[in-house]
Amino acid sequence: MTSLPWISHYGAKYVVHGDDITSDANGYDCYRFVKEAGRFKVVKRTPGISTTDLVGRMLLCTKSHFIKDLDALLEGQEGPGGQEERRSTGEDMKERIREYATDESGNKPLIEVWSWRSAHSNQQHFHQNGSFLKKVNGTSPQPDQKVVYVDGGFDLFSTGHIEFLKRVVETEEREAKQKGWNKDYSPIYIIAGVHSDEAINDYKGINYPIMNIFERGLCVLQCKVRLKLTRHFTI
Repeated sequence: MTSLPWISHYGAKYVVHGDDITSDANGYDCYRFVKEAGRFKVVKRTPGISTTDLVGRMLLCTKSHFIKDLDALLEGQEGPGGQEERRSTGEDMKERIREYATDESGNKPLIEVWSWRSAHSNQQHFHQNGSFLKKVNGTSPQPDQKVVYVDGGFDLFSTGHIEFLKRVVETEEREAKQKGWNKDYSPIYIIAGVHSDEAINDYKGINYPIMNIFERGLCVLQCKVRLKLTRHFTI
């Protein structure tokens, strides 16, 4: 049971939890007192992604969660099960990407999402020959906006990743303000490249990344910064 005095002691204003609420040994809602105090927030749980699963990957050092070809998976050409099951899974994944790429209202497109398709048959590493495939329409760079590219694994997305993206924006906005930026939109347009599972594993070894390219992409998208998700780019 979550203690109201305990969270108040540590300065927490709200308790945030997914919509899969648990009960205590007596069958009561573990968060009932926090809810009664109006200090509980519910967020929609992402199907198929759980902390329990992530802990299992770390303990068992498995690689079965890796995604070899995200485009093929999204189009239902790869994955477990029969053809109809793969198609349904791919459509669900694409819809989730579209939902995460919307603005704060959840109704309007905001973030452009792209994947990189290498011209080489071996796509474990990034090659200059290839093309970008647009997955989701969004807001393109505006006139005079400075385009900034950042890249990384963004594995087990944390406050450190959020702080990094935040500082990139703050640094560029501060510089633009000093130069007299006076437009009604941000002076910076961030493009975030998310490395493939193969590239990260080649660099870090063992069973990294713990989260696959799809999961890590959703984590970056939920930041609601203007970015593009690229599939292959080696570290």
